[in-house]
Amino acid sequence: MKLATWNIQGLGQYGKWTRLWRWIVKHEIDLVAIQEHKKHDHAGMMLSAKDFHLCYNGIKNHYSGCLFIVRKNIYFTVLCDDPQGRYIMLHLTSQGFSYICINVYAPNSPVERVKTWKDLVLSIQHCMKLQIWGEARILLCRDFNMVDSKADCTTISSLLSSQENIVWNELLSMLNCKDLWGYIGGHTLRYTFHSRSHKTAMSRLDRCYYSHIATLNAASRMWIDATMLLSDHNPLLIFLNEVDWNACIPIDLSRIPLRVENVLV
Repeated sequence: MKLATWNIQGLGQYGKWTRLWRWIVKHEIDLVAIQEHKKHDHAGMMLSAKDFHLCYNGIKNHYSGCLFIVRKNIYFTVLCDDPQGRYIMLHLTSQGFSYICINVYAPNSPVERVKTWKDLVLSIQHCMKLQIWGEARILLCRDFNMVDSKADCTTISSLLSSQENIVWNELLSMLNCKDLWGYIGGHTLRYTFHSRSHKTAMSRLDRCYYSHIATLNAASRMWIDATMLLSDHNPLLIFLNEVDWNACIPIDLSRIPLRVENVLV
């Protein structure tokens, strides 16, 4: 499955939709997690395009909201839609695998982020009671508006606070998710966010976490597309290629002759 996560900073500007669709078609993306779509007239709506379904987060208090763009041949259901417009959760099936996909647009304020993480934990705990959760692979894609390592930013202000760190680690532990960047990413381009007002402020605010890293084969990869300049965030592209365990089992095992040893009794 090929997916992407991107804070596009509004889809209302002229030409943005066209460039976004061309980019999706060019890379043959199956699932796109958009943050900050700013399409307030589409809040909470499910729309259909020629080859894709569009699932908009509800918006309250003028938050920008999240959007999932899902290819039409992929069956999905909405599990959770935050009324504050901060996150949306889908269950989908692709290539025989079950996925829980969580798209989050985190607040800038550390205090607000802690509240968002706590709300998300409660939503996840509720959804974990569903039967589909047990076999599903968990994907956590978002603009986090913070980093948990100094190596991922050039300004200390982007680092998460100690209070936030506790809730954040609880969330990752519950989902059993790890940052994909250290496993299938880690290329020359590291930062996804480049501030237009502070030229030296760069960070890896946009990340993707996955629960089944051990099942990915060598063809899986992750990279930042620096050619898309529609916002001060660059999109993150992820190609997940699962190991086909059935292919690892020989179809025709040659018969091994039974060897009987002569034993004196």
